Amino acid sequence: MSSEARPLRITCQINYLRTLPGILKIIQFACDILSIILGAAAPTLTYAGHKGFFVFVAILATIGTAFLLVLSLINLQAVCIPERWPMIEMFWCGFIALLYFIASIVIATIASNSGVFGAAAFFGFAAFIAYLADGLNRFRLMRAGPRDRHTETTTTTTVTRQEPTY
Repeated sequence: MSSEARPLRITCQINYLRTLPGILKIIQFACDILSIILGAAAPTLTYAGHKGFFVFVAILATIGTAFLLVLSLINLQAVCIPERWPMIEMFWCGFIALLYFIASIVIATIASNSGVFGAAAFFGFAAFIAYLADGLNRFRLMRAGPRDRHTETTTTTTVTRQEPTY
């Protein structure tokens, strides 16, 4: 089994965090947490709907990303639904990227009132870029076909001895 192939059983896959999807998930999670902190710490203005929508998107993204990260770390997606997993994650990343884009634009419009809103908008746009990159990577994996997906391969070699003929 090569170092890139993942086993088709439930195991702890710490090396997932060193792959491109794993690094993107860590970046997404960090941006989500910072977005929640900055969005919640921002002062409440008379039009608090801006802040509430941004915090809602950040909390939704954090819960979903943490869930997907745990599923990937224990390799559950390769065991249960390996053929549909890239599509599921691609749509999740696209959905959250769209929500983050809208929420970051909404929160950036009131950034002149407080610098915390500007920082929240920055991390919202950073999360948007991370989710967009992950979605594009999932699309690339889905288009590549089953050869690039997580599989376990076993190679058996049989050696036979040929008798000399006289």
